[in-house]
Amino acid sequence: MAEQEWPVTNLILLGRAGNGKSSTGNTIIDQKYFEVNFLGEDMDQRCKMFRAVIKDGPIINVIDTPGLLESSVSGDYLSKEIMNCLTMAEEGIHAVLFVLSITNRISQREEFTFNILQHIFDDKILDYFIVVFTGRDELEADNQTLDDYLREGCPEFLTRVLKLCGGRKVLFNNKTKDKGKRTKQLKQLLAHVTDIRKQNGGIPYTENMHRKIKVKKNCV
Repeated sequence: MAEQEWPVTNLILLGRAGNGKSSTGNTIIDQKYFEVNFLGEDMDQRCKMFRAVIKDGPIINVIDTPGLLESSVSGDYLSKEIMNCLTMAEEGIHAVLFVLSITNRISQREEFTFNILQHIFDDKILDYFIVVFTGRDELEADNQTLDDYLREGCPEFLTRVLKLCGGRKVLFNNKTKDKGKRTKQLKQLLAHVTDIRKQNGGIPYTENMHRKIKVKKNCV
């Protein structure tokens, strides 16, 4: 019997520094490739991509965008790096991982970050959105679930984001060494990626889509 052929999957990590983008990328590829500092904040603003072969799963290209959505980054640089990311992913982006932290209370900074993403990509990007929450270890220590956490006070903008992206969310523990737990959370993430593929007819978000959106906006 022939082995199952898995499609190449391109994932892009987005969110503000300090929420664990690079650590999440390292968890997905099961290697310490993306650089983080002692505070868990990204150190390099250039986008980087790493390819990993998942056991009994797809080949994954993970693109990290460290510090790209900080207020200190100019609009021109941001636009250039976003295009660079889309160029890295030759087949297009199959899922956008919007990384939030359980440890850092979700605030107006996250809403500002999300608004930047909407401005750059338009609402079309929500069709590819998965909200990744880091800090699972903190919730488990308090005997809480992600739903418990969100019920305690989910910001209006996050409620809206989750609704617009079909409720796709996953909770990650980037500190655990337990292979079983790491495999389980990765499978949960990939299940959402599969759902995105089905809902978009297998069509990824591409550089051409992005250019058309920019042209459309400029014509308005």
